[in-house]
Amino acid sequence: MKVFQSLALAFGFAGLAKAHMEMTYPAPFNSKYNPFAASGSIDYSMTAPLDASGSNFPCKGYHSLFGTAEGAATATFAAGGTFNMTIAGGAFHNGGSCQASLSFDKGKTWKVIHSYIGNCPLSSGGSFDFTIPSDTPAGEAIFAWTWFNKTGNREMYMNCAAVNITGSSAKRANALSSLPDMFVANVGSAGNGCAVTQEADVMFPNPGTEVSIADSNAVAPDGSCGSSGSGSGSGDSNTSAAAGTTVVATYTQPAATTAAPADDTTVPGGVFITVSQPADSAPTTVANSAPTSVANNAPTTVVDSAPTTTLVTMTKSAGGSVSSASAPAASATSGSGDGSSGSSHTAGTACSNEGEWNCVGGTKFQRCASGTWSVLMAVADGTTCGSSTAEAFAIASAQRRRTFRSFRARV
Repeated sequence: MKVFQSLALAFGFAGLAKAHMEMTYPAPFNSKYNPFAASGSIDYSMTAPLDASGSNFPCKGYHSLFGTAEGAATATFAAGGTFNMTIAGGAFHNGGSCQASLSFDKGKTWKVIHSYIGNCPLSSGGSFDFTIPSDTPAGEAIFAWTWFNKTGNREMYMNCAAVNITGSSAKRANALSSLPDMFVANVGSAGNGCAVTQEADVMFPNPGTEVSIADSNAVAPDGSCGSSGSGSGSGDSNTSAAAGTTVVATYTQPAATTAAPADDTTVPGGVFITVSQPADSAPTTVANSAPTSVANNAPTTVVDSAPTTTLVTMTKSAGGSVSSASAPAASATSGSGDGSSGSSHTAGTACSNEGEWNCVGGTKFQRCASGTWSVLMAVADGTTCGSSTAEAFAIASAQRRRTFRSFRARV
């Protein structure tokens, strides 16, 4: 019996070592990937979520290292440039939705620079592109990756790293104040009681100016989920969008990490036994011809373990209009929303038929969600959308007109 118990614990701890996901680049505070982390302070449970009470929000409390030798910057980003964050781990919980955010006041407030709706992270983690806004002030800031998993307990994951911003003369006062606050949920009062729905990718209430959508069935959160994101009760509630530049986000498998992680010397308490995942299906690649500042000419997205999924990247202007990276948005005029020739509805205007799809011109679509119309989103290249109803939404091959996927409305 003792031998069996020992083996069970051994396998449990082995599962723990690969449990959940973590950001490896930029290297977070107290991470085994961080060359500045003190050997006695390394957190070998970096993959664990924030406490459900919110007691260690933000950054598991490690943002207090910012400005110290142990909290030195682990990456340098130029304002206006496109970079990426890398995620790794062994339990991706069928993905979910993520955000990349910056803080210039030591973690009191957070501003979203990119939101990823669905397929974040991939089964093997992945590399996710983002652009540092051109008006980001120079100097050190805290970069945060936040994740709301699709499957499993309702949790919030957050890893934070010190980064150095170069190439901008913008003032630090009210830095990026025009961008929305980071979405916070599943952490008690720190998130104002906001929670996300289980077995669904969350659609952030205000995702910001740069949004990558891989799940058109994403679901709005429950509770008081307005613009939140203050680490100590402060922070502005300005949720207006600043003018942004369209960036084609790339989801790729992570490259080998250059920084060698420190050897594990301690094992955190508790046992986490991971469930075997099915073998990955062949990835689906969706090409996109939109301009991008990414150096290489890689396809727009590699979607791991998901059937024929389109990644939609949008940009929001200062006036609030939203357009797709692959095609400009149609003029916002009222219409019935029926059929492939329907007119678009202004994003945010009221709608009564919850879950209804609206196909516009066969190339773009929007949906009635939480009582309002969503922004226009483009279908995948080489496909068209057909008649829209409250029950189903068909996408067909533009060449052969053969339906290969149907989105079901959640009502």
